[in-house]
Amino acid sequence: MQTSAPNLFFELTQRLIDASKNWFRRRASVNEIATLEDSEELSRIAHELGISAAELRILANHDEKAADLLYQRMDQLRLDRNHVDLAVLRDLQRCCSNCDLKQLCAHELEDKPIGATWPKYCPNEQTLAALTSESKRFE
Repeated sequence: MQTSAPNLFFELTQRLIDASKNWFRRRASVNEIATLEDSEELSRIAHELGISAAELRILANHDEKAADLLYQRMDQLRLDRNHVDLAVLRDLQRCCSNCDLKQLCAHELEDKPIGATWPKYCPNEQTLAALTSESKRFE
């Protein structure tokens, strides 16, 4: 099935607009964090989140979809994120957001290859395994 030129142009334009919006949102987050740089407020916020101020600055660079692969992985493992301790979920999100292997993870989630290696490279492997084990105890 071929996509007509006007539809392709519209789709590409929409993707560009969405990418621009995401970039501006991330920039706003970074700028907001930068204004707190010399204040105790940044340290207080980071402490409340259970992370360092440096990690907070790094996370501000990510968009709101940075942990979407985590949610897909949890769905695949039949883990309900609404039943995970909030501190544990935040740590899972932080690790996923900072992972450099998102492309491999996305490929394995989408294509489900026979030789999938996700537990070996996932920074959340141990926590997800513990949550899976815990959820099976309550079944």
